[in-house]
Amino acid sequence: MEKNKYQRASKNTKKEVQTAFFQTDYGKSIKVRLNRLLIYSILLIVCTICFFIDSFIGDFSVSQIAVAIFCLIFASLFIWGRHYITVKNCNTYMINNPKDTKKKK
Repeated sequence: MEKNKYQRASKNTKKEVQTAFFQTDYGKSIKVRLNRLLIYSILLIVCTICFFIDSFIGDFSVSQIAVAIFCLIFASLFIWGRHYITVKNCNTYMINNPKDTKKKK
């Protein structure tokens, strides 16, 4: 079972680890994908809002509300997945690249 070092770290340590991870080659390539997920989720949320507004202003179509709910579910899944991938990869990076905590004398 993998340790959960990233979630137990302080806020500053998390920021440092994220910065260091996204400087690696793998981190740079995955950051593009994570940003794409964020853009997709924002667009889905905007579409959801448009579907809700159109449904309530128009003829109160149940099918539009159902589509809006599905879009909202997928947008939330994309945001959760983005967070999960970031935490998982940063945790693996922390485990595989431990910092020297020994004091130099």
